[in-house]
Amino acid sequence: MNGRTIQVRTGARLHFGLILGSDSTGWVFGGVGLMLQQPGWQLALQPTAAAASATAAAPDRVAGSPETVTRVTTLLQRLRSTLPELPPLTVHVDSEVPFHTGLGAGTQLALGVAAACRWLCRHQPHQTPLQLAAAAGRAERSAIGTWGFDHGGFLVDYGATAAPLTDRVRSLALPADWRIVLVRPRESQGLSGAAESAWFGTRPQMSPALVSEMAGIITERLVPAILENRCTDFATALQDYGDAAGNFYAGQQGHVFADPQIRGLVDHLRRAGIHGAAQSSWGPGIGIPASSPHEARCITEIIRSYDGDNQLLISTTAPLNAGASISRPAPESRSDSQLA
Repeated sequence: MNGRTIQVRTGARLHFGLILGSDSTGWVFGGVGLMLQQPGWQLALQPTAAAASATAAAPDRVAGSPETVTRVTTLLQRLRSTLPELPPLTVHVDSEVPFHTGLGAGTQLALGVAAACRWLCRHQPHQTPLQLAAAAGRAERSAIGTWGFDHGGFLVDYGATAAPLTDRVRSLALPADWRIVLVRPRESQGLSGAAESAWFGTRPQMSPALVSEMAGIITERLVPAILENRCTDFATALQDYGDAAGNFYAGQQGHVFADPQIRGLVDHLRRAGIHGAAQSSWGPGIGIPASSPHEARCITEIIRSYDGDNQLLISTTAPLNAGASISRPAPESRSDSQLA
């Protein structure tokens, strides 16, 4: 890697359901989510060899999965409208976040590439999360992934009508011992793209009673449980929040949980006294809080015993309480920058 290489490391994000409030109720595209250490994006961007003599039409070279290549190539073209000095780039993708599974892959990738490109062009990466999101074409509705990229932690999004807008999202550090058990079907994906946009284009709106219920769970139960390190209470509150959101979205996704395999698993877990399973975004993946690595292993064993056909992907991750890392490789590590 040459001296102008920029390395990007991000986490993933869970979002437990948009609150579709109104101007009168507030919480317009509000909600809660959290950042995870794994899975995460790891990629390196550097000017293509002899880029100084290359023409503006020279192609970028991106190595990754087909969807990642398409997304990064399209994003680089977009970024050049405001960064015309951005040279042709070679992008190596070493670790990916699966798309359309509830892990916020697209936002974390786009923000990471955008921040790295601004640094390569010797610009400040960004002044606010929303500015970077605008450059990358993200945060159309929720701001959870955008603020999570910058700050990490558990995120409360008060919605698009929050004032001032720079205070839209609050970030809280999750206790270091807590873990999240992630479960998703091997072959299923959640609603995305044109179908998702079309549904939101119908302007669905929650009742004032539902907005009040979900906001109350956030402010009266979830946030205090984090601040007081009460994981059991956090899990039951998260379950109630996820169920409230899922019941609203069931008309589109068919159930509180989008995937039939996950529905059966959640029923099994609740009968076993395991609470906290909540779908992220349109799923199909879910997250289950655990108070410690040991509790996470116990939950994982219960899931594996249920999943006799090995149809589910199961992993455990720690919370990510810091922003993404945008840095230069050694020996220039003193220039590393941790976004915060």
